[in-house]
Amino acid sequence: MVKRSVVTALVALVVIAAAQVQRPVVAQSKRPLALVGGTLIDGTGGSPVRNSVILVRGDRIERIGTVGSLPVPDEYERVSTEGMTVLPGLWDLHVHLIYSGHPNPGAWFKHAADFERVTIPASARQMLMGGVTSVRDLAAPADAIFGVKKRIASGELPGPTLYAAGPALAKMAPGQPAPTGQLLPIADAADARAKTRQLLDQGADVIKMFFAERMSPDERSTIITEAHARGKRIAAHGQNDAEVRLGLAMGVDDFQHTGIDSPEYAPDIVASLRERVKNGPPVYWTPTVGANNLLNGSYTATKPEMVDDPEAYLGLPPALVAEVKEGWATYKPREPRADTEAIVKRKIAQLQDAGVTLVFGSDEGSAGELARHATWMDADLWVRVLGMDPMTVLQRMTLEAARAMGVERETGSIAVGKYADIIAVSGDPLRHINVLRDPKLVVKHGQRYK
Repeated sequence: MVKRSVVTALVALVVIAAAQVQRPVVAQSKRPLALVGGTLIDGTGGSPVRNSVILVRGDRIERIGTVGSLPVPDEYERVSTEGMTVLPGLWDLHVHLIYSGHPNPGAWFKHAADFERVTIPASARQMLMGGVTSVRDLAAPADAIFGVKKRIASGELPGPTLYAAGPALAKMAPGQPAPTGQLLPIADAADARAKTRQLLDQGADVIKMFFAERMSPDERSTIITEAHARGKRIAAHGQNDAEVRLGLAMGVDDFQHTGIDSPEYAPDIVASLRERVKNGPPVYWTPTVGANNLLNGSYTATKPEMVDDPEAYLGLPPALVAEVKEGWATYKPREPRADTEAIVKRKIAQLQDAGVTLVFGSDEGSAGELARHATWMDADLWVRVLGMDPMTVLQRMTLEAARAMGVERETGSIAVGKYADIIAVSGDPLRHINVLRDPKLVVKHGQRYK
């Protein structure tokens, strides 16, 4: 008890200092930007453009051309991207910004009072420094996550554009203890309607359902009807065959995770997926292939040097840094199953063959999925382990992710009139996707952060 009180006191003492660290690290110029010289991959899957020029005015992309075709006016601040690849800012459609890299996320709720002012802003900044300019958070206490969303949008905090579900709507089992703030229990259909509307009124960009198998058909349909009436999609887990079957039956828009409960999806699931793809509405899948003891499981078990990377702790007060590192020192992961990789590869292949739109999400915040590193590490898995074409992976991390959120007209690719969310990396991600790990330039909504 004394130890916990000391940690709490230390956190309180450094909250102000931690908040100061959240400020952008690059002095801002009021001049428009010109990004000059790099090879442009615009997110659409089109051929790369050598010697590119991108003019940015305010928060939008003004013009795109090449060194030979588009002169840079004197008023622009010229930023050289020579020797680099220029890309749309990356997306991560499955994050949990509250957790700060602790390998036992469940233990982290003792710091719930610090989520809004310390841990969520720190994780958001770390992801932005990693080139991630848009994220979707899929379970966090409402006041904390929606509060940070507003502060990022206003420019008070550096961080990716934050699309948030707030807490997941959940049907608890009889006698089950009160849940943590990442879940919002429902009692019946009327309560489901009221709480769905409550989240949407608070600013939810998506509604996540949890323990849907415990809900009545009326409860499920009420949540989905309310969300769809407001133009918002439904996300739910697809970690086992039962969840997938139920999700397809009730009309889930975006499945989360990949399960290894069966060696492959059963014929009836594949048939239902094909029918859904053919007849609509669109079905998205965020497979989070590295997390939950899947393709990153063996690597995470080694407690890699990555967990000591100072950039993985930007914005966190020393007391919390020490606690996270202590958690890693005592971490005892489950032994990954020997057939994990084969099952994941088979199921991803089935989803692709059925025409499902795979979009990118890492499950940042779960064990081993550190905010600063989760996104590029999962991109590496998509290419190196799953065998996907790097250009396709980049599309799924940019334009297709934006499309999954219904904002592809505003962001997700480098195009005139869209938000200027742009990164530049040394080297060629079409040859070595892991160059995404260290962006040399990060611009979000026209503001340069790195």
